[in-house]
Amino acid sequence: MADSNTKNSEAPKIEELIGKLKEIQLGLRQNLANLQQKLETLDSKPDLLSSLESLKKDAESRASDLEVEVKQLREELKSIKELLGLNVESNPVNS
Repeated sequence: MADSNTKNSEAPKIEELIGKLKEIQLGLRQNLANLQQKLETLDSKPDLLSSLESLKKDAESRASDLEVEVKQLREELKSIKELLGLNVESNPVNS
């Protein structure tokens, strides 16, 4: 009779342990999926960095081109003012 009570009391414990193991297994699978996603992100990072570098170079080039264009426009404005007889010294062009 004592063996029967022991077996009956162990059965719920085993079921609880199985349930806990299943929860742990599910958690481990979720961790694995998260790690795989992070690895994919890290693997694509060099591509992202090279793209960003390319965009940065393009932006710097465009900024340089715009600076040249602004300088030319200021020179043209100065020439127009001189042609119109305006005093360029008293009306300096904003820099």
